[in-house]
Amino acid sequence: MSLSRWPLAALAWLGRQGTTALALSIFLGIAVPQLAAYVKPYLGATVFVLLLFSYLRTDPEALRPVLRSPRLVILAALWVMIAVPLLLGSLYALVGLSEMAPDLFPIMILQSAIAPITSTVAFAALMGLNIGFSLVALIACCALSPITTVAFSYLFLGTSLFTPFELGSKLFVFFFASGILAFIIRRAVGQRRIEEQTQVLDGLNVIAVFVFAIAAMEPVTRHVAADPLFALKLLGIIVAIAVAVIGLTAILFARAGLDRAIVVGFLAGFRNLGAVIGALGSALPDLAWFYFALVQFPIYIFPALLKPLAKRLRKNR
Repeated sequence: MSLSRWPLAALAWLGRQGTTALALSIFLGIAVPQLAAYVKPYLGATVFVLLLFSYLRTDPEALRPVLRSPRLVILAALWVMIAVPLLLGSLYALVGLSEMAPDLFPIMILQSAIAPITSTVAFAALMGLNIGFSLVALIACCALSPITTVAFSYLFLGTSLFTPFELGSKLFVFFFASGILAFIIRRAVGQRRIEEQTQVLDGLNVIAVFVFAIAAMEPVTRHVAADPLFALKLLGIIVAIAVAVIGLTAILFARAGLDRAIVVGFLAGFRNLGAVIGALGSALPDLAWFYFALVQFPIYIFPALLKPLAKRLRKNR
C-alpha cells in the first residue's frame, strides 16, 4: 500500500470499529482534559462536520420513501419534542427537583426540551440502522425545536434562554449550509465514490465525536476526585433516565420496526445540550457543566451496547 493511501486505510479501519471506538473515545477524552481548552472553540465546527457526514452517508434515494410516507416521522417528532419534555418536566416538578437540586433543575429541563443531538444520524450509520429515516426525523425534530423548546422553558422555568428566531436561525444555518455543501460534494465526486468510502466517513465521524468528548470531559476528573459517591449517584440517575426514555420510546414505536424504534429512542433520549452550553457558557454553575459531561456517557456507550440487537434486526430483514 502506498503511503498516500495509509490515512484513508486508517480511517476505514477506525470506521469498521464503529461503536466500539465511539465508546472508547469518551474514556480517552477523560484521559486528556488538558486539551479541552484547545478544542472547545471548535465545538460548533464539529457539529457542522457531523451534519455534513450525515448528509453524505445518506443516499438521496433512501429519503424518498420516508418523505412519501411521513406519518411515522411526524409522530416521532411530536413524541420527541412535545410528549417527552412534558412527561419529564412534570416528573421533575412533581418530585420537587427545583428545590432539591437548584443548580441542576434548569439544565435537566432544557435537556428534555432541546432538539436531539445532531450525531444521531452518525450513530445510526455506525449501527447499520436506517440512515434516511434518522436524518428526516432529526430535521423534523429540529424544525419543531424553536417553538417547543421555548414553550417548555417558559412552562417549567418561567423564562427562556432562546427566542424562537435565535434558535431557529441557528439550526437552519447548520442544516442548510451543511446540506448545500454535501450536495456540492456529491455532484463533484459522485454517489458511487461516496458509497465506496462509507467506512472512511464513519472513521471521520468517530474522530469528530471524539473531539466533542475531549471538550465535554474536562470537569469529570475534578468532580469525581472531590465526591466520588455523588458522581456515581448522578451518573446512575442520568443513565436511568436515558434507559427509561429510550425503552419507553422503543416500546411505543415497536410496531414501526425495532430498527426505527431504536432511532426514535435515541432522538428522544439524547439531546443537544451542547447548544445550551454554547448559549450560556460561563453563566452555568460548575455542577451543570459536570452534569453535561456525565450525560455524554450513555450517548457514547449505548450504541455499542445496542449494536448486537441492530445487527440481528438487519439479518432478519
